[in-house]
Amino acid sequence: MSKWQYENYTNNIETMKRQKIANILSGIALIIIAIGVLMPLVTGPGGTIYRYVFSVGAVMLLVGRILDKYTGDIFRVRRLYVIQRWSALFQCAAAFFMFYSIDPRDWLVFVLAGAVLQLYVSIMVPVTIRKAAKK
Repeated sequence: MSKWQYENYTNNIETMKRQKIANILSGIALIIIAIGVLMPLVTGPGGTIYRYVFSVGAVMLLVGRILDKYTGDIFRVRRLYVIQRWSALFQCAAAFFMFYSIDPRDWLVFVLAGAVLQLYVSIMVPVTIRKAAKK
């Protein structure tokens, strides 16, 4: 094996490991975010622990989305991955507004905006890859 092949092989393994870690981190973060959003419905809005649970999930999601990079050559999928990062930023903005807001419902707007973007991306990435494969 030549030096170039070895470097290319190790780069691919490192990329695969990074993507696997990012996917696991993002999945766990989305579950934590869901728990943080549902806690006020169960315990009532008087508690404050849900703010910290949601904030940890939002930061974990942001880290996971930053680590998850698309290495393919389909430009539209690359753009969808950027939209996923914006979704994570909306979740972090929601975490900010959980702590520093005059109206206690402001954070819900950012949670819903991030959720809509996440839903759009999760539908469009497979569709876009399927369309590109047919060409």
